[in-house]
Amino acid sequence: MIELIMIRVTNYPNPMYICLCNAITERQVRECARSGACSVDELTSKLGVGSGCGRCLECAVDVLREMHAGSEPALLAAK
Repeated sequence: MIELIMIRVTNYPNPMYICLCNAITERQVRECARSGACSVDELTSKLGVGSGCGRCLECAVDVLREMHAGSEPALLAAK
């Protein structure tokens, strides 16, 4: 079984993949959050995050929480 560990590095030149099944990067998740996505369901609908094995959901929620820190609590529950 492969376990993924996401390490956040500022200005890391290579894409940090959150979802390997659908080749979704952290940058794409952040852009989607900036565009208004505030739930995993929205990320799944717009990007495909979590529609494969589902191991990326925890990282996706972490990125959403980081992007929306300080705003009203959003519906960030994983599927």
